[in-house]
Amino acid sequence: MTHSYFSGAGLGQQLRRLGLTALLAGGTALAAQAQTFAYTPILSYNVAGTYTDLGSNGTAISTVNTDDANSAAQNIGFSFTYNGTAFTQFIFNTNGIIRLGSTAPSTAALYYDNNTARTATDPLPSTNAADVNLIMPFNQDLIPGSNAAGVDYRVLTSGTAPNRVCTIQWRNVADKPGAGSDASNGTQFANFSFQLKLYETTNNVEFVYGTATASTSTAGFRYPNVGLKGSANTAGQVLVAVKNPAAAWSATTFQRTPYGSASHAIAQGALPDAGRTYRFVTPSVNDAAVYAIYTLGKLPTAALPHVVQAAIVNLGTATLTNQSVTLTVSGANTFTNTQTIPSLQAGYYAVVSFAALPATMTTGINNVTVTVPTDNNTNNNSLSVQQTITSGTFSNVASDQTTATNGFVIGAAATGGIYATKYTTQKAGTVTSVSVYIAEAGTSTTSTTSVGKTVYGVVLSPTGSILGQSANYVIQASDINTYKTFAISTPPAVAAGGSFLAGLAQPVYTGVRFYPMAIQSEVPTRSDTYFSAPIAGGTLTDLSIASDFGRLLMEANLSVALATSKELQRAVTVYPNPSESGIFNLAVQAANAASGLGVEVTNQLGQRVYTGTARDNNTTKLDLSNLAPGIYHLQVRNGQEYTSSQLSIVK
Repeated sequence: MTHSYFSGAGLGQQLRRLGLTALLAGGTALAAQAQTFAYTPILSYNVAGTYTDLGSNGTAISTVNTDDANSAAQNIGFSFTYNGTAFTQFIFNTNGIIRLGSTAPSTAALYYDNNTARTATDPLPSTNAADVNLIMPFNQDLIPGSNAAGVDYRVLTSGTAPNRVCTIQWRNVADKPGAGSDASNGTQFANFSFQLKLYETTNNVEFVYGTATASTSTAGFRYPNVGLKGSANTAGQVLVAVKNPAAAWSATTFQRTPYGSASHAIAQGALPDAGRTYRFVTPSVNDAAVYAIYTLGKLPTAALPHVVQAAIVNLGTATLTNQSVTLTVSGANTFTNTQTIPSLQAGYYAVVSFAALPATMTTGINNVTVTVPTDNNTNNNSLSVQQTITSGTFSNVASDQTTATNGFVIGAAATGGIYATKYTTQKAGTVTSVSVYIAEAGTSTTSTTSVGKTVYGVVLSPTGSILGQSANYVIQASDINTYKTFAISTPPAVAAGGSFLAGLAQPVYTGVRFYPMAIQSEVPTRSDTYFSAPIAGGTLTDLSIASDFGRLLMEANLSVALATSKELQRAVTVYPNPSESGIFNLAVQAANAASGLGVEVTNQLGQRVYTGTARDNNTTKLDLSNLAPGIYHLQVRNGQEYTSSQLSIVK
């Protein structure tokens, strides 16, 4: 078992990105933080839930109007600690925000407005002493919605001490259309209801969203504040939710720094799913979290046996001792293994290595789950990914993780570069192709930075030497947000038990160097896996060292010959391979076959996609042009003997 700890300047950058600077002090700062602003991204959850309208339950909240109004002080029903202070009351604002305490915020027109002609106050950057201790489930200029039942504001405290819940509800509201310089952005949600929940004892906070009705007015964007503010709009005193206007609400993420160029943008084309819940949890005594699973999303049989790892974080305030961690594989294959972490300090994490998955696993889809026993916070006790056991494709991207971020900006440079992923095979073979998910690397949705750039696939040795590459390719508009396969001109050989790197190279060009490979979040980013290298090969830079770079969306295809008969293996030749048309020539010479040879092609899930026969001392055409680009498994049989190899279609 390996243990890794948050330490050093590079890992400090990782923690700032996570909002986990407290972990640098080995948990001491995190524990102290619980006395002030205790909410962090790592203890924030975006989950599916249920929206239950309060109906006539609770107490109606009275305001002088339904557009820019504060209420009188309302009772929470219990003591709720926030930003180091215990509160028993709050001020309700019609614009989807409350201020804890009995004092109203600086203005009733408290929201961000993109119209410079208006004088509304944005509560996040406001330095007014009254604009503190704010909770914002949906802070926008709100007016009554289209529902004939009319707008309704309500509060209900339910349950019994010490586990009561205060639910505050905004029912049947709408975002006001833009005016002045913002007139092009009309109302996006014609009717919307949502709730804020405060939890006794734990001091947890939840935002729960109901169904929204899309407006029929001019499509556009609105920019509500969604999140928490303590004493100031500074890192560590805010926790805000961020989403692209076109993205599903399930894609919302959280950051512990003020809004910059991105916010929780909304559009009428991306409505919240009923019950969508943003949950903000405070540190508890015992809280072991399964934070990342390190394995291959596509695991070829050639890479078995394979070791799965998991990052386990102690988010509690007490040291964990003899912490058990269990790996369970179900689906096409079954496997289980439990490891124990002897001791894990508060604010530290350990990387646990499980017993290796056996070489006897068969092709198909596995569900890979890592769990820790139930503790004070059950939100993070389990994590699962899907994994496809293939005949020859390596990929770190889990099968159920299809969301890709844009490419990335490397900066101004006169030289190109390579970004690659490291793989290890247990069987000898040749690397025939590299597939890369091409993304738009621009800084806006209208940018076409990736299109027109020249790239090529590349295979590197573990020391960074170039072993093989594809022909140059100019990225087309149709390539964006798809996997592009680059056939390696002279596939390099990899020995059994050997490692290689596969990636994408972008040669020299002027200006800011945008890189067109998509990435996904992986925090903490696993070490010794993702690398950058000079365009000509050479010294490798581990991308996990400087920051949590993320997971490269790419695949490598390894052709492994698995013949039961060396004579048959020598007798069979397939060309061209890879094939751009999907048509292959199967040449058999001196196989000593008394009759026809059986031919079978299967896909990576083991499904038969072609059957036929071939004759000895002859060439047979295999027409697989109807199949999608990818890697397939060819088997040629002569009686009880067979030879196996891979076919690559790169249309």
